[in-house]
Amino acid sequence: MFSETDFERVDRENYYGGPLGVEIDGNKTIFRAWSPLATGAYIRIYADGTGSNTIETLPMERHWTGCWQVEILRNLEGFFYVYVFEFEYRYLKSTADIYAVACGVNGDRSAVVDLKKTDPFGWDTVPRPVLENPCDAVIYECHIRDFSIDESSGVKVRYRGKFLGMAEDGLYIGKGTTVGLAHLKELGVTHVQLLPIYDYATVDEAKPWEQQFNWGYDPKNYNCPEGSYSTDAESPSARIFELKTLIMELHKNGIGVIMDVVYNHTYLTETSWFDLTFPGYFYRMREEGYSNGSGVGSEIASERAMVRRYIVDSVKFWANEYKIDGFRFDLMAVLDCDTINEIRSELDKLSPYVMMYGEGWSGGECALESSRLCYKWNNAAFPQVGLFNDDYRDAIKGATFDVYRRGYVGGNIDFTNIVKRGLAGSVPHPDISGNDEAAWAQQPYQSINYCEAHDNWTMWDKIIISCGDFTDEEKISADRLSAALVILAQGVPFLHLGEDFLRSKPKKVHGSDLETHEFFEDNSYNSPDFTNSIKWHRKIENTEVFRYYRELVRLRRTSPLFRLRTADEIREKLHFLDTEDIGVILMKLQDESDCFAVAFNPYREAKWVDLPGGMYFVRLSESGRSHEFPMMSSHVSIPPLSAVVFERCEEELSDLREKVSQHTRRFGTRNLM
Repeated sequence: MFSETDFERVDRENYYGGPLGVEIDGNKTIFRAWSPLATGAYIRIYADGTGSNTIETLPMERHWTGCWQVEILRNLEGFFYVYVFEFEYRYLKSTADIYAVACGVNGDRSAVVDLKKTDPFGWDTVPRPVLENPCDAVIYECHIRDFSIDESSGVKVRYRGKFLGMAEDGLYIGKGTTVGLAHLKELGVTHVQLLPIYDYATVDEAKPWEQQFNWGYDPKNYNCPEGSYSTDAESPSARIFELKTLIMELHKNGIGVIMDVVYNHTYLTETSWFDLTFPGYFYRMREEGYSNGSGVGSEIASERAMVRRYIVDSVKFWANEYKIDGFRFDLMAVLDCDTINEIRSELDKLSPYVMMYGEGWSGGECALESSRLCYKWNNAAFPQVGLFNDDYRDAIKGATFDVYRRGYVGGNIDFTNIVKRGLAGSVPHPDISGNDEAAWAQQPYQSINYCEAHDNWTMWDKIIISCGDFTDEEKISADRLSAALVILAQGVPFLHLGEDFLRSKPKKVHGSDLETHEFFEDNSYNSPDFTNSIKWHRKIENTEVFRYYRELVRLRRTSPLFRLRTADEIREKLHFLDTEDIGVILMKLQDESDCFAVAFNPYREAKWVDLPGGMYFVRLSESGRSHEFPMMSSHVSIPPLSAVVFERCEEELSDLREKVSQHTRRFGTRNLM
């Protein structure tokens, strides 16, 4: 209907910087929408979110900037509305308001709400967590439904799979095993990253009794919370209040909230609210039609002035209204660097503590030149934003898309150099040669380190499939080793919900217990609860694994050497020592007051290393325990498939000898290594 030339002219002549959406001003309600090439616009008011209950249809007045406005002399709080745009004096397109902050069931009609009335008691008094540097964060990725839908969560039936289910604290199962929010606190994470919580398209909110599931990467209303996570999807204010309640409860416990945002595409294209508001403008096009850089049907034209403004406005809205503490951008390489930098700049004005990171890849070839897009290799163009470190991920566990190919924790020492790169925050380091493409980061906070996320096989399933010749004990050891590589690396550690107690995603295969890729799900975006839900009893079954993760997190959070701020600090304070074995890594971290040596052994047999000068004690063994007494020798054995952390003793040598002597008289030498 409109050409690329039209859109370039629109950006030059019709940029609009004023308010959009709905505004309640005393006893009047003002509606504003931007569609500069429309030849007419109307607002249709409804009594409810669905059904034939039209109250009235009113024409809107066009301003020279392309903003259409109507002022109604009464307070319409609690009512619903849509816009109807006319193009070329004949085409009528009905759409929800893309700037709406509330909506009816299934998001088909926008709603008028007073956001101040949706604040839970205490909302304004609970402080947001303070994060001095992204490297101080420990991120835990969660899906709202997964978190509490299983009966093992102990959550009240009405709240299972909902915002309020995740907000429920003080829950235990078995003999005092924490679950839910209490589990987050025990593990010690600083932030939860929530898979999409905006209103998405593929779950029917009107049928909450049906077993429906989706990750939510199918945006419908960007500024409205998802109704299927509310106890009352038909109430626009209920979903807002309940999400704010969850955020407030997390903040009360010092846990920040990161929002997974999907501005790279929409679920629908020709019939999306964007295209119905202004056909073609919000999407990149090719001669044959809509470009598909997202890999799922469309790609947002973020470089256009009012598209960029929309994305920036949306992020700022969530950060301000919902006190969101960070944003994770899905397929961030579909978006242009200027847009991402503007978002970072605007968030800095709000708070420098708001995190921002994303996927440094796209889902297909984009219609904008790659040098302008947020690819990982182009990170110098958007240096204040983090990126998922897929090099490190695949080096740890093996190829993501070849489930049988092993990584470092499976004994594949071909990945040793890339693992070293990851441990050093993927910044250039003089101790590491080769694999220069893996030293892509300018600063450590750019590297989001992980081996498991919602995508692909869980780490535990990958180990089961690829390391079939390992014993059960060796498989658990390999998992622990992967955790140490993620949590003790420079940069920002990222964990997946349940990873810390061996989360698995089994398919519902009747009569089969085969440990092959056919038995496990690698893409569970719409799989049933049987596959996706967290079975909290697994934490009881794998208590020792959980404790190891917990101690790793505690070590990182209490020891600044594991979260160095800059590349220069890393090059100064982190060094790799020769072990005379290409696969065994010995990393030394030292500043004026502390010194650690960390050994990583990917082999199925013990290996010996020589620690640097001084006396050490075991700060964290392969089992997650520490030993307070110094070792008698610096030539130490590292158990198979393990990481061991040694801390240098700072006491006087005479005091240490007395401690050793007392310990030997009492226990013998068995605990002195």
